[in-house]
Amino acid sequence: MIIALVGQDSKFCLELKDLLQSQGHRVNLVPDLAKASSRLQDDPPHMIVIDGVPSVDDALELIRTLRSHQPTRGLPILRVDPKGTPKDVVKVLDAGADDFLVRPFNGQIFLARVRTLLRRQMWSGAIPAEAEPAVTRLSAAGLELRLVERLVFVDGNEVLLTRLEFDLLAYLMKHPDEVLKRETLLEAVWKYPESVETRTLAKHVETLRKKLDKAGGSIRTVHGVGYRFFGSDAAPRAAR
Repeated sequence: MIIALVGQDSKFCLELKDLLQSQGHRVNLVPDLAKASSRLQDDPPHMIVIDGVPSVDDALELIRTLRSHQPTRGLPILRVDPKGTPKDVVKVLDAGADDFLVRPFNGQIFLARVRTLLRRQMWSGAIPAEAEPAVTRLSAAGLELRLVERLVFVDGNEVLLTRLEFDLLAYLMKHPDEVLKRETLLEAVWKYPESVETRTLAKHVETLRKKLDKAGGSIRTVHGVGYRFFGSDAAPRAAR
């Protein structure tokens, strides 16, 4: 699916973007609020997410504008603002948004709300069934990752991973045969933490290899650079 994310290039906005991309969605970041309405009408996505950066008043104005024009009138709109108050929620929903997420923010609940809104669009016929997100699983080298359920299997046997271990493996498998720098992995998985050292990454890779047993050999160290997932047969799979 194509999802427009309205918000500035903040840490929270990038977190939302990473979560959406982890489910195979294509994310179009719209940082310029003044041009957001015209841009979304010129190139309508399947769904619109508005993060907490625009003020409530700005978000209300944008939602009302989108609801008053045909290209975006029926698109699902989700507002995400961990600082939102009950009054904000009422105002935004009354303005035409379909849902509003406030504190405490939870990534998996966010993705579930996104799936719910997109599912409604497909059931209504607004989105063709073939446009349903196809990348829900990754498989290679005896490994299978079910991204939605966050399950990992090695030769059909489930392996229990921590959240960070799963996210690290998923990122590596999404970039098969690509040499990924340590800094890139730290940014993608640990979300730009200045306090995290490269030794933390090395320790996670070591533990991950042990848990994956023989499949762990697919994670190769590229000395002086980072890591590479050796899996030319890595391929996304459609949900069954």
